[in-house]
Amino acid sequence: MELTQAEFDVLLRNDFSTFIARTFAHLDPQTPYAHNWHIDLLADRLTQVYQGKLRRLIITVPPRSLKSICASVAFPAWVLGRDPSKRIICASYGQELSNKLARDCAATMWSEWYLRAFATRLAQRTAAADFETTQRGGRMATSVG
Repeated sequence: MELTQAEFDVLLRNDFSTFIARTFAHLDPQTPYAHNWHIDLLADRLTQVYQGKLRRLIITVPPRSLKSICASVAFPAWVLGRDPSKRIICASYGQELSNKLARDCAATMWSEWYLRAFATRLAQRTAAADFETTQRGGRMATSVG
């Protein structure tokens, strides 16, 4: 059974695992997405964070397991899509990585598929590491350095 565009948009809004897969395909279209059970687990735990059911979460998985895309790119975009007034801080070990993840998040939120699925809009188009929604929410990037 194939989904209509409207049904897929609803799925993107309500199923974070699907949103992660779509975000990956948008950011790295040349690399096939290899779904695995750990993505569903990360999506479930991050959804619990969003719902307030889980207040602390440490993600420890091997490199190249999509933790940065899940937690620092897709999660802020998905949360802001659902509630554009949220204010999110994403911290990474280095400012360069922090800025890249912020640019990836903003690129996701400017994408045609995101704009179709969510009513959230960014206040201005900028390449800055920090951005704001029209509802005064947003994402701030920082590093421990």
